Amino acid sequence: MTQDALRTKWKFVVEFEDEETKEISGTIGQADTREECEGVLEYDMQYHDSHGRIVLNAEAVEVCAKCEGEGQIAAMNGGLVICDACGGRLGPISNLTTLRPNGTEFLMIRRGDFSGPLSPRRRPDNQRSVLHRLDP
Repeated sequence: MTQDALRTKWKFVVEFEDEETKEISGTIGQADTREECEGVLEYDMQYHDSHGRIVLNAEAVEVCAKCEGEGQIAAMNGGLVICDACGGRLGPISNLTTLRPNGTEFLMIRRGDFSGPLSPRRRPDNQRSVLHRLDP
């Protein structure tokens, strides 16, 4: 039996403060690859900086493309089943955060080894995964 590579995508957030109004806001998005995600994060940070906003935080997570890090997908009968793509993994596979305020360097933290077969893992239906903020 062969296993295909785990298909992933990147989800990101950029939090910023308007220098004039002191209002804190953010932008969210997603990208197919790490390189695309880094490019969009850099662009987003430069855009907000050039429009009078202070970037407070920029980070991204790599998640399973099929279940988006939830570990479960909808079944035909309306229930939930363990995601067959990631074996039910909860949360991010990798985290990406900026090392410098200008967003020119990023640190990627891998959350495990996904080169071998993935075994299904069960969880209670009421448990939710949460995107945790990385504080520098």
